[in-house]
Amino acid sequence: MWSQLKKKKREASIAWNHFKKTVEKTHAVSNYCGKAIKTMGNTTNLLNHLSNVHPERLKDSKGQNHTTALDVFVGKSTVHYSNDSARKRKIDEMVLSMIAVDVQPFSCVEDEGFIALLKEMDPRYKLPSRTYLRDVSLPMQYEKCKAKLREILNSVDYLALTTDLWTSRANEGYITITCHFISSNFKLESAILATQHLLTPTNHTAANIADTIKSVLSDWSISEKVVCMVSDNDASMKKACESLKYKHLPCVAHTINLLVQDMLKQQFLEDILSRCKTIVAFFKRSSTAYAKFKAAQKAENPYGLIQEMPTRWNSAYEMIKRIIITNEHISVVLAVSHNAPLPLSAEDIDTLKELSLLLAPFADATLSVSTNTNVSISLIIPVVCELCHKINGLQLKTVEGIAALNYVKMRLRERLFPYETRTIPRVASIIDPPFKKQEFLSASNAEEAAKALQEELSSICITIPRPQPAPPTEEPTRFSFLKTKIEARVQSHRADSLILLRQHLEKGNQPENCDPLEYWKISTEEALKKISKKFLCIPASSCESERLFSKAGQVISDRRTRLSPSVVDKLLFLNKNKNINKIEIS
Repeated sequence: MWSQLKKKKREASIAWNHFKKTVEKTHAVSNYCGKAIKTMGNTTNLLNHLSNVHPERLKDSKGQNHTTALDVFVGKSTVHYSNDSARKRKIDEMVLSMIAVDVQPFSCVEDEGFIALLKEMDPRYKLPSRTYLRDVSLPMQYEKCKAKLREILNSVDYLALTTDLWTSRANEGYITITCHFISSNFKLESAILATQHLLTPTNHTAANIADTIKSVLSDWSISEKVVCMVSDNDASMKKACESLKYKHLPCVAHTINLLVQDMLKQQFLEDILSRCKTIVAFFKRSSTAYAKFKAAQKAENPYGLIQEMPTRWNSAYEMIKRIIITNEHISVVLAVSHNAPLPLSAEDIDTLKELSLLLAPFADATLSVSTNTNVSISLIIPVVCELCHKINGLQLKTVEGIAALNYVKMRLRERLFPYETRTIPRVASIIDPPFKKQEFLSASNAEEAAKALQEELSSICITIPRPQPAPPTEEPTRFSFLKTKIEARVQSHRADSLILLRQHLEKGNQPENCDPLEYWKISTEEALKKISKKFLCIPASSCESERLFSKAGQVISDRRTRLSPSVVDKLLFLNKNKNINKIEIS
């Protein structure tokens, strides 16, 4: 009778509620901190780790009543998913993805409202600890995304880089490197490669910057694929490019902003801009005056005021525009406010209107070249040309407006004309179907651009096999010497490139809204298609790197200033590369 009775199964240790065995079964990994603890079948080491590092978890576990099948059946208790459950792993991934994409702190998994929400959505799911997400889930998801991006980069022939240095709220210096390329289905794509400290954090020399970039590119095995590096006008960045032997392109948006800032610093504009800033600061400082200002507008969505910030592009233009629109209401409130600055006169407003007319083309040009979703490199020369035509066509009357216009005309040639002499913008513009040679300010620069494209075609034609001629007929020929001479004729890649260039330039220009990537995607000219992938992947500005600064400012927030550089890198990597799985590979 006793042999017929089933032996009672030994109850598992509570330690296994907090650990997961490794494949080798010689260690167990903590669900909370991700640390691997040695175990040879017993749980002493595991319980010691819980007692020393996670005592609150052990206390909770000991305080729990055992759940019976009847409890679950009648709804008195809930059985959570096991740690190796596919459902739990999937939700864990989604929680980490939310943290990275929405820039949430890891501590959000301890927020009462978030816990209640997930409990209502799926009672069987139990949130992992923030240490588990940071030390286990984050590295796993990062490596998975990195492997996918590595596969994509291995399939492309050309890519461009943007890079910049920035300082976090924790006063730590970082360098961000992004890459840009054209996928197999002719889509412009971008990805972040790294956000990290310089190899020597206390040294911002060109050599140290170059060594740091080189180490990142070496890790991704893409050093030989880089066509160009785009950065701001900093001398260290330019010198780092020279050291790496990469072509450097100064960020056009940054160059435009420098020109505008130089103009705004001139003495003839100092007084009126200072008074504008003082007025805006008064309203920003006084909540009562600001409330009166909005009430005076009697609008459902009243305007606010914008303060000019030298580091925020076009902010002076936006400040002036807003003051012009709301000046009537500003004057009313200033007249009845205590210790308020003097309102602007009619002459002041006339000057601001002319400044607005002068700054508007620069704002439009900045927006045109700051995109990272569409081709922008081929827009540099047309944008500069359009900017010159607009500025030269302005007729201003105020003393300040005329002085500002004359200053801009002088500096425009110095700051922006050199882009027409650079090979990369030249080739990119001439290969863009709507532009070709018509967008150049100088006819000689247009001819030089054609020569540069012809040289590129000549080098590309060497790598593309020629179509094989049809086999000769067996019919007798009167001139037998012709066959020998034809077979001995040297094939000229230079001649091929000249023919391709001429055919491209003689075709009619496409409409201005023509997408160059869609155009070359369906083209049968393989050499030109390859050149379009090489040059059109380059961004006109380094805005993509700079956009990450604001994102990084959210990641390293007041709530999480102690994040390690490695965690910052991984979070920004997942945030920027969240759509990496949608990129097609040839």
